[in-house]
Amino acid sequence: MGGKYIFRFDDIAPNMDWGNYEYIKSIFDKYDVKPLIGVIPDNQDPELQKYAYRDEDYFWNEMRKLQRNGWEIALHGYQHKYVTKEAGIFGINNKSEFSGLPIEVQNEKIKNGMRLFNSRDIKTDTFMAPSHSLDRNTLLVLKENGIHTITDGFALYPYYYEDLLFVPQLFATQRRMPFGIYTFCIHFNTMTKASITEIEDFIKLNRDDIITFSEAKAYATKNPINKLSGTFFKSSLSVKRGLQNI
Repeated sequence: MGGKYIFRFDDIAPNMDWGNYEYIKSIFDKYDVKPLIGVIPDNQDPELQKYAYRDEDYFWNEMRKLQRNGWEIALHGYQHKYVTKEAGIFGINNKSEFSGLPIEVQNEKIKNGMRLFNSRDIKTDTFMAPSHSLDRNTLLVLKENGIHTITDGFALYPYYYEDLLFVPQLFATQRRMPFGIYTFCIHFNTMTKASITEIEDFIKLNRDDIITFSEAKAYATKNPINKLSGTFFKSSLSVKRGLQNI
């Protein structure tokens, strides 16, 4: 069996590059590809707020349309505002909205985020940590708030840890692999027309191997070799991932 691929888009909020969004959406609709998108419930990130703004009603109506069309939504933090310099359990970026904070503070963030989602009829049980940074307190409060799946981790296949299902995210750009499940982490806001064309070319060549986030869950394994492979990937990809600006 060859590799299987998931597309994941981060930093979805009323402030974003809407031109890139519309262009990419048209490509994904053309090939009937359903990505996972990380939606920020209450965007307060000053860097993201520099992008073009669409009003709240328009934005949340668009998110509901995507959800009805089979695009899956993850809770992408709460406000996407970095308040600590803790890398968390993955050790990727030294900035976090969650890692290092008391459990009650983290719980309030997740609770508020889910409350905002519910008020706008957005359904999810998946978490996408800003800058890939979360700690064990985060894991506890996610479970308390009905979230049981995380899009992150180093491994070849989805795996269980602390009673949560992790769907690994190894690469920032798309590439062919001989086996395993791979999530490509992509950002609308920083994409060029050339990089978007590369995505379409990849989809054309590999459409039969592109799956949804939910479909990836069926590949979950408790095989210890899977976790050992993650240790290798973590060390070998730490420089290559290009995730410093996430």
